[in-house]
This record gives sequence, C-alpha cells and structure tokens, in this order.
Amino acid sequence: MKFQFWHEGFIFIGMFIIMVGVPCFFTALLGTRLIERLGNYPSKSAVLQMGICVQLLLVEIFGFMMLALFFHVFAD
Repeated sequence: MKFQFWHEGFIFIGMFIIMVGVPCFFTALLGTRLIERLGNYPSKSAVLQMGICVQLLLVEIFGFMMLALFFHVFAD
C-alpha cells in the first residue's frame, strides 16, 4: 500500500504548525516582555498585567479565528 497524498499532508502539517506556532510565539513574546517590565517596575504590577492581558486577548482571538478558518476550509 502506497501513500499518495504526500504534498497535501505536508501542506496540512505546515498550516497547522503555523496556526499553533504564531499564537504561541506572540504569547511567549508578550510573557517575556511582562516579566522584564515587572522586574523593572514591580510597583506597577496591576497596570502592566492589564496591558498585557488586552494584548493576549487579541492574540487569542486571532488564533481562534485562524483555527475556525482552517476548520471552515477543510470541513467541506
């Protein structure tokens, strides 16, 4: 038995890695930025956390939309 869909499989895997990797990258970037700022300004903890929280919410919405688009494209 021979597997025929190598190109489609690699495209599917690549798209999935991008959909998971991009939000993870931005989450890690925002997390390191938050830790760095908390180290410099520990008294402004609540303000810094709320600023990062809004940005994380945007990253989460973007990631969900990418997954929903992925599902919509491959559901048909």
